[in-house]
Amino acid sequence: MRAQVKRKKTAWELARRRVTWKVVAVFTAFAVLVWWARPTALSVAAGGALIAAGEALRLWAAGHLQKNEQVTTTGPYAHVKNPLYLGSLIIMAGFSLMAWSWWLLAAGLAVFWAYYVPYKNQRERDRLRERFGQEWIEYDQAVPDYLPRFTAYGRRGTARWRPELVIENTEHRTAIAVAVGVILIGVRWWTLAP
Repeated sequence: MRAQVKRKKTAWELARRRVTWKVVAVFTAFAVLVWWARPTALSVAAGGALIAAGEALRLWAAGHLQKNEQVTTTGPYAHVKNPLYLGSLIIMAGFSLMAWSWWLLAAGLAVFWAYYVPYKNQRERDRLRERFGQEWIEYDQAVPDYLPRFTAYGRRGTARWRPELVIENTEHRTAIAVAVGVILIGVRWWTLAP
C-alpha cells in the first residue's frame, strides 16, 4: 500500500484561510480611516499614547493566555475578563483620535458594543462553561467583562508572563499591524502638515 504524501499548502491556500470577512472589514475600515485622517501634532501624540497603552495591555494579556488549557486568571485577567478586547477597544479609540476622526470612533464603538461584544460573550461563555465548569462560572461571576476591578481576583493562579505565549497567541502579528497603522497615520500627518 502506498503511503500518501502530505501536500504542502500554497501561499494562496494559506492566505485564503486567514482572510475572513472580519479581516477584510478591519482593513477596509482602516483604509477609510487613513484616507479621511486629518491628524494634528496633538492628535498624533494623544492617539499614539492610547494605542501604545492598548497594545501593551494586549501583549500583557497574550503572555498569560493559555487557550483551552485553563481558565486564565493571572496578569490582567485577574482584573478584567476580556483584556484583549479591552486593548483592541483602546487601540481603536487611539487610532480614531490620532486620525482626528470622531465619526469613525462612533461607528467603531457602535459595532463593538452592538455586535462584537454580544457575539463573543455568548460564544465564548458557553464554550468556557462547557470546558471548565464551576471554575469558569466562579471566575465569570467575580471578574468584570470590560471595566477592570482594582483588586485582583482572589483565586487567581500563579503563572508568570511568558513571551512564547505572545507568539503562540499571534499577538506579535497584531503588534506589527498596529505599528504599520501608526506609521501610515504618521505619514498622513507629515504629508498634510503645512
